[in-house]
This record gives sequence, structure tokens and C-alpha cells, in this order.
Amino acid sequence: MQVHAYPTDATVPVQLPEAERIAATHLSDPGDTTGGVEHVVTEFESCFTVVAIVPSTADQTIAPPLTPVSVIDKATGAVSYWPSYPVAVVAERYGAALADAGLIIEDDWPGAAEG
Repeated sequence: MQVHAYPTDATVPVQLPEAERIAATHLSDPGDTTGGVEHVVTEFESCFTVVAIVPSTADQTIAPPLTPVSVIDKATGAVSYWPSYPVAVVAERYGAALADAGLIIEDDWPGAAEG
């Protein structure tokens, strides 16, 4: 399996405070002026997983959106995106991809070259 990841300005190897900074810098919605999204960062052997927790709406009849899981690679600081699987499953699959030399770090983030 190949994992496509995007470069960051990380200090490597990435430690928890740096992972939290990467999440705040690279995984936050620039249009969110409320600051209401919280990033839950969980450390695993080869990576950190990041899940964005969106505050509930006043209308409790609306189901909260499924949030994708992001992964921050410890060795490079690169960020990849994953489906809404449990973080332990994502970390396990990420580790398997690393073991198969399946990490591909792109030159830039999607849409970064667009003007």
C-alpha cells in the first residue's frame, strides 16, 4: 500500500509538542474564526494520529460529521489523510505501509501551486 503525504516545516524527529503545532498550523481550517475545533493528537510508534473534534451544534438532531484521521509521520513530519477509522487501525495500517516502503512525500500540498 502506498501512502501519499504532504511536507511540513516540522522539526524532526517529531515529538508531541511539534505534532500539536503541525496540527494547529497545517490541519486547521483557515476559515474557522471561532477557534472551536480541537485536535486530539495520539502518539504511536511511527506516527501521531490527529482527529479534529468539531463542537456540537445547538440542533442535536443533526448527527456530527465523521471526521477523517490525519497522520503525522514522526521521521519526516509529513501529513497524510485517512478515512474515519479508529486511530489504532490507522496507525497499524500506516506502520504496515512504512514497512513496505510505501510512504510517498509529495512536493507540495494539493492546490498549493494554483493561483
